[in-house]
Amino acid sequence: MTNAERFKAIYTTQIERAGAPELLAWLESTDFFTAPASTKYHGARPGGLVDHSLNVYDELISRVPSAGTAESRAVCALLHDICKADYYEPLNGGGYQVKDRFPFGHGEKSVLLISRFMPLTDEEALAIRWHMGAYDEAARGGSRTLSAAMAASPLVYELHAADMRATQREQREENRGLS
Repeated sequence: MTNAERFKAIYTTQIERAGAPELLAWLESTDFFTAPASTKYHGARPGGLVDHSLNVYDELISRVPSAGTAESRAVCALLHDICKADYYEPLNGGGYQVKDRFPFGHGEKSVLLISRFMPLTDEEALAIRWHMGAYDEAARGGSRTLSAAMAASPLVYELHAADMRATQREQREENRGLS
């Protein structure tokens, strides 16, 4: 089973709310399943985005089985970075560059894109919005909203931590030539 197939299998068995099939169809109409996860860091290769999304899912469900419902964990982990669909362009000679056609932010753009198709709970919206944690531009700029979001829902911190663990593991594996 490819990672794209695994993503779709988890998505279709774990996410059952109204609009979920339409969101998956939209993802399939983009480069989500072939896109990189970044320009030069973790997953900077074709398919890196779906690989990263699955790694975050694995981290979230294996280490934090009680943060939110199974459906909420799948929504947050699998969809936290859909803002990166149709976001990167390949460079001549290799690598990628950002081509942001809708500069709305990172986590907030993922929340908006998901919400166009299916509803999110408040907890899911907060977790996806703030999954970058202290690396989010608003938090780096001094906003105290991240702390308030983490106080409001354990899923906010847990998704961020799962994202960071997955990213660090991916970078270590790539540095050792394992990916």
